[in-house]
Amino acid sequence: MSIDTTKDHEVNKFDIGKAMKQTRIPLICIYDHPKDYPDKFIARLWDCDIPTNIMATADTLEELRAKIPSTMVRMNWDAQDDPCVVEVWI
Repeated sequence: MSIDTTKDHEVNKFDIGKAMKQTRIPLICIYDHPKDYPDKFIARLWDCDIPTNIMATADTLEELRAKIPSTMVRMNWDAQDDPCVVEVWI
């Protein structure tokens, strides 16, 4: 997966209403210091299996989790996930 991070749109907090309008099924994937953002935790909105340019950053996992809508449910890391994936919210 290759995402052009120069077009990323960083949000302070994810808006589930907007996400529902912009995607078929909104997912938010949290990454632990990925190659494109090696100094941060990243949360990226996905449209089912397609990454979007909407994302958030934080210094800690707890800070990033606070930016996820409370109505979303956490799914833990799976052995098939990329190693830098921490969790996915649906």
